[in-house]
Amino acid sequence: MPKYRKKPVEIEAEQWDGTAESATRIIDWILSHGSTATYTCSNPDRCAATDGDTPHSISIPTLEGTMRADLGDWIIREPFPTDDRKFYPCKPDIFAATYEPADNTSDTAELEKTARVFAALHHSAEDDVARVINLYERWEKAGPPPLGTSIARWWDARLVELHDAIRPSADQPKEQ
Repeated sequence: MPKYRKKPVEIEAEQWDGTAESATRIIDWILSHGSTATYTCSNPDRCAATDGDTPHSISIPTLEGTMRADLGDWIIREPFPTDDRKFYPCKPDIFAATYEPADNTSDTAELEKTARVFAALHHSAEDDVARVINLYERWEKAGPPPLGTSIARWWDARLVELHDAIRPSADQPKEQ
């Protein structure tokens, strides 16, 4: 049977530390992406009487029903959101087994390397274009082939010059 590996996907996530401040930050984040969430108390009567020591949760409505994030749970922004599911909670042990921090430094280094390669290619292409323009200007000054010269041989010589201008050998100096 063939085997398959899950493609790596970067996600946005925040772990809820159980505080109202953290819940506010997470709910604002969810709201900013067009979803809804609420900060709820498991026992509102006791919460009011004991100055908020009752467990709280963040409720996130989804197509599957309302999902509850408890203290320590991670709230994940769906990497491929649908209208019905943009955010969902994940237990810390499952999150730790499934995700690892995205390494932004390697992305930056890779982008810098790619930029250097493109800059070198661009510089090389500019050199090629300058050599071809120089060659064209020489041909313009020289005019048509002299009378009695074989047109085929004259064109062959021009093609060799053009080839050498575009792909100069290592020992041949580049013309500018």
